[in-house]
Amino acid sequence: MNKTLFVYYKIETAQHASWVQRVRDFQLQLLERHPLLEIELMQRPASTDGLETWMEIYRHPDGISELLTQAIQSLALEMGLPSKRASEVFVPLI
Repeated sequence: MNKTLFVYYKIETAQHASWVQRVRDFQLQLLERHPLLEIELMQRPASTDGLETWMEIYRHPDGISELLTQAIQSLALEMGLPSKRASEVFVPLI
C-alpha cells in the first residue's frame, strides 16, 4: 500500500525567510540521496500568534518505508531543522 509521510512543525513568523532556505537545502539533499522522492512544502495561512505551521509532504513510487522515514528525520536533525517535528503516515482510503 502506498504511504504518504506528513511532517509538521512550527517556526517563528519573523524567521520565515531563513527557514525557507534551510528547508529547501535540506530537501535538495534528500533528493540527491533519494531521487524518486516527491516532496512538497506547505504552510497554514498566517495566524496572529507569531508562529507558522509548516508541513513537509513526502511520497515515493515504492511507498514510504520506515527506513526512509528514519533517513528523512535523521537528516533533518543533522541539518538543524526544528527538533519538534511531528510525523504521521497516511494511506489511501479505499
